[in-house]
Parts: sequence; structure tokens; C-alpha cells
Amino acid sequence: MSEYKLKTGKLGEKIVNAYKGIEDKFVDTFLEEDGSLKTGGMAEKATSAYQKIEDAVVGGYKKVENAFVDAFLEED
Repeated sequence: MSEYKLKTGKLGEKIVNAYKGIEDKFVDTFLEEDGSLKTGGMAEKATSAYQKIEDAVVGGYKKVENAFVDAFLEED
């Protein structure tokens, strides 16, 4: 079977090229040669911020879960 390629036209080519430029900048900024994430000095700050967000989300979920259990479930 033949392989096909999308006909992009002039506008499509501009969009694809713009996306490619953004992708290249992202890769240069955030990824190492092997594809792993560049961490640098920001790693600890980013990890700490992510952990705080995760803790807040998990804590919020536990509160909702407990309220649900209290409102709708009972022990046998």
C-alpha cells in the first residue's frame, strides 16, 4: 500500500513551520541530548512547587472522599 502525506497548502505549511519552531525551542530549552529533562537549578524549586500542589490536591480529594463516605455510606 502506498504511503500518504497530508496536503498542507500555504497556510498549513506556515502552521507546521510555526509549530516546528516552538517544538525546537522547547527541546533546546528543556531537554538534554538523550531526551531526558534538563533540571539545572530549577529542579529543586519545580519539584518543591509540584509537591505542594500535589499535596493540596490529594488533601482536597481526601476531604471530598470522607464527606462522601460520611453522607452516603454506613458500616455493616
